[in-house]
Amino acid sequence: MNTNKGFTLIELMITILVFSVIIAAVYASHISQQRTYHAQDQVAEMQQNLRAAFSLMTSDIRMAGYDPLGTASAGISSALAGRFHLTTDIDEDGSISGAQENIDFGFSQANDGDGDGIPDGAPNPVSIGKQNGAGNYQPIADNIQAVEFLYLNSAGTATAVNIEIRFIQITLLARADKSDRAFTNGMTYTTPSGQTWGPYNDNFRRRMLTKTIRCRNLGIL
Repeated sequence: MNTNKGFTLIELMITILVFSVIIAAVYASHISQQRTYHAQDQVAEMQQNLRAAFSLMTSDIRMAGYDPLGTASAGISSALAGRFHLTTDIDEDGSISGAQENIDFGFSQANDGDGDGIPDGAPNPVSIGKQNGAGNYQPIADNIQAVEFLYLNSAGTATAVNIEIRFIQITLLARADKSDRAFTNGMTYTTPSGQTWGPYNDNFRRRMLTKTIRCRNLGIL
């Protein structure tokens, strides 16, 4: 006599249900981990982008006003919210006529005609960069939503007088390269001067970073 028993229909349905729940849980966990990885990857990329920009600007800004002979009149010659021009007598010949001795930082004229630190046609981000003399504009960081250059005197107070500038406080707002449909950015970003950027109410992550750089060669004569 055959005593082997098979599965009943109810047992089979319960088994399928249990497996379905397990598979759904595994899939949900995978999707959650994938989204977390995607978000962390975007944040890391933005932070690295910002650090690279600050690193490239810092050495040149510290040299602003370098004038060992005291005859070149080197310093900050233009100071806008989104772009500034510095000069430095790198070759120590008493003049600042060389292209490498005249440096602009900020958004290009083509992207920010009024120099307010917000790209024309915002909210699309653009590159922030450096220009030597009349040479080509060289991007140093991509996907920058906005920039603020705040100029400070020796007391750390904001100033609009070029010859009083001793520090430059730079604030950059970077935007992720790709959007995330599961994320909505409704944040408002406030700069050290009190300027506000946003809310953009879109699906892009952003990071804002501020750094103060001392112009070591300004005001030492």
